[in-house]
Amino acid sequence: MKKLGRYLGAIGLLLLIGVVTSCIKDDIAATETGTANITVNISSRSGEVDNDNSEVLANEDIKTIRLILVQNGKVVSNSKHSFTAPDGQKLLEQGIRIVGVKKAATDFYAVVNEESTGESFDTGFAVGAPFSAQAFMQTVLPASDATFPKTDIKEKGLPMQGKASISESALVDNVSVVIPVERVVARIDLNLTNNTGSTLAINSINFGGFFPSQTQLGEFAPGDYKSFSFEETQEILATAGNNTHKFTYYLYESKAGAGNYTVSLNDGTEYGAVPILVDGKPVTELLRNHILSITGTINSSGWELTCEVNPWEKEDIDLSFEDNLSYSEGKWTQDTYLEILDNNIVHLSPDKTAELTFTIQTPSGAKWRASLEGDVNAFEFEGPNEGIAGIEDENGHVPVQTIKLKVKDPEFQGRYEAQLHVFAYIGSKGYELDLTEGSNTSTGPVNYFTILQAQ
Repeated sequence: MKKLGRYLGAIGLLLLIGVVTSCIKDDIAATETGTANITVNISSRSGEVDNDNSEVLANEDIKTIRLILVQNGKVVSNSKHSFTAPDGQKLLEQGIRIVGVKKAATDFYAVVNEESTGESFDTGFAVGAPFSAQAFMQTVLPASDATFPKTDIKEKGLPMQGKASISESALVDNVSVVIPVERVVARIDLNLTNNTGSTLAINSINFGGFFPSQTQLGEFAPGDYKSFSFEETQEILATAGNNTHKFTYYLYESKAGAGNYTVSLNDGTEYGAVPILVDGKPVTELLRNHILSITGTINSSGWELTCEVNPWEKEDIDLSFEDNLSYSEGKWTQDTYLEILDNNIVHLSPDKTAELTFTIQTPSGAKWRASLEGDVNAFEFEGPNEGIAGIEDENGHVPVQTIKLKVKDPEFQGRYEAQLHVFAYIGSKGYELDLTEGSNTSTGPVNYFTILQAQ
């Protein structure tokens, strides 16, 4: 049995999660003698703000990570990684394994969900090129229909950025480097309560002139401001217990000054612009990584607001699951593959489905998901590639999990390879499982199987 004896509490700024989600090797610039294999953990600070905002909303998690490594003023690695959490899970911390990093003082820069910015951090920061931290942090992100403001973030998520550094003496083999990232945007939660006595139709939410024309990746960028309206098609019932609705909006940070932060409903005739006040004082700014919570009570004679602004962060709390991840080595079912070669390479049969079995003993209810990296179009999963582990039967036994893989084109005469990664998700954290024989994931690097099609 393998055990990961790592703390699995709730989200914090500096939790080391020991997760390996992808392995960078070929992208590292040519190095001298003296290298280290390291894990970089990206930690999203988010979640519980107050009693009315105790959840991380859907799609406010990590979808992609751009990771740039800088040594001696030059880019030595620039890679992008994509992640998919199981249904119902939100990925707020994720890690990347990097092999063969030169032992030198290193700066790490992360951009989470790059696609949501409308910018690319690829060609402008190529491996071997000089790196300017100022140019990176001051990358201008214009407001547009493709970026922000918006309410629907399902496809691209929210932009985040962060930096961490490590000295040459601290960059040793198997060290973990944590990059806490913050959101580049702010959030508005508008909670409406309908006390009019009849159904209330909301077709527009209108905000004052505090929506900015731009921001920068890591810094505030002065620009122009304008008012902004969101079209809605929402009816709020008058029935007690069903007479509330929450609207959520995202925008770049704003420093528009007093008098500009207002909100009105529909055409503004019946429910006109009301100033947004916190503790009786006009709001003058809405900074990145903050949430403006507005509660609007709508009566037959008008409406009134109560508001507050809080950091978009989460308090550490203890969760109820066991703090050890225990699982077994993976076993390939005999006669479902051709051979197992050195370096955990599994040679698949052209006409059989290979089967890999394993168990997760603890914690109960952990979800797992398998994914491929490499020649992904040459292979496919037969049946589900995810499941729920650690649920004991009446005899106290946990179920065996099975991954089935096969080649797509049995007649192919060339060579295809893909890496098989299996992740366990506990709460908002992801861990890669090392299912190879004889590994110890608590002290060494995580290994994985490579599946092979070759004649």
